[in-house]
Amino acid sequence: MVDRQYRKLFAAGIINGMGDRFCQIALLALIYRLTGSGFSVGIMLGLRVIPFLVLSPAAGVLITRISRRMLMMTTDLFRGLAALAFLSVHSPEDIWIIYGVSTLLACGEALYAPARKSSIPLLVHPSELLKVNSLEQVMSGLVLVVGAAAGGIISALFGPQAAFILNAASFFAAGLIVRNIAFPPVMKEKISREDSYPNRSRSRMLDCIRASVPLQVVVAFELLVPMLNGIDNVLISVYAVQEFRLGDAGIGLFYAALGAGLVASYAIGHLFSGTLLKGGLVCLLLEGILLMGLSGIYHAWAAVAIYFLISLAGGVGAICLDTLLMRETPLYLQGPLLGMLTAWSQGIIGLSMFGAGVAIEMMEPRMLGWVGGAGFVVISIVISMYYARIRSRKAAGV
Repeated sequence: MVDRQYRKLFAAGIINGMGDRFCQIALLALIYRLTGSGFSVGIMLGLRVIPFLVLSPAAGVLITRISRRMLMMTTDLFRGLAALAFLSVHSPEDIWIIYGVSTLLACGEALYAPARKSSIPLLVHPSELLKVNSLEQVMSGLVLVVGAAAGGIISALFGPQAAFILNAASFFAAGLIVRNIAFPPVMKEKISREDSYPNRSRSRMLDCIRASVPLQVVVAFELLVPMLNGIDNVLISVYAVQEFRLGDAGIGLFYAALGAGLVASYAIGHLFSGTLLKGGLVCLLLEGILLMGLSGIYHAWAAVAIYFLISLAGGVGAICLDTLLMRETPLYLQGPLLGMLTAWSQGIIGLSMFGAGVAIEMMEPRMLGWVGGAGFVVISIVISMYYARIRSRKAAGV
């Protein structure tokens, strides 16, 4: 049984995650109705990347100075109020409101995400980290499947305004739940005046990474894999509509398979409790092989099954590597490190999506998918070789 305080954090994540998904689905429909332009959607998605580049590192610093509970409550309140502004969008001339408010919501998420993730080790016993990180994948899967499906239904039946109101309400409700989370006092996070300088904090973080080979592997994974994630995000819609002729229903079907894979990863993650690092690398290798195989599949239901397996492998890999990061990083450095990694990964995924959009105009989607999968395989092999080399050198006393 996981800690009661974490259950509150989990509930808040489910509620505001689903509300945010309602909003995203409604926004996509509204933008298309107002402009009929895919370029407008691209602008909105691109603007959402910028706050992560700027604010996620700041969130890592803020976590060391103010309480996580206050930071998460404030960002939930801010996002709830901002989401209500979507109700004033009625014509193409109001499109700037969508751009502006979407950017503000991304600002809130850029601050909220590192604070939430770094809260987990404070709320659960170290022996429960693997189980709790498995539950985090379940949460992501439920938000993906239920949130997307419900968001589409609500928007279709009651209009996008209903989805916007529910989104705002979800942020307010999540904030109230977070307010009741009792965080334990953490003496290690009381930093001295000298440590409060950014350069000093950065130096301590780099020293921590140098001292831990497993942590080096996790950081390498977080720095390299996002370069290819954008390809998957772009291709899922292209595969559904263009390659398998399934239309919008196909997009929903593929996303449902991804969500189901994340939920199923909960049942498998515990099998790697003694081999977290190897488990993460094996799952990355398997994910790449499956993506390469997907590029040669021509039956829709086989593609659904492969998307499920891809997400299952990705979910188990995330469980392993997130648990490893939390075990290897001191509590007082988790905020700054997670802020830095969030900024990098979100920024690179945005650039990767842009690059994939350009590449798909110059090469066949299936070839691009094969290249992306091969990239995952190469990254897995390179990181594994690096880890094996360092271990052999340490064993030899070099």
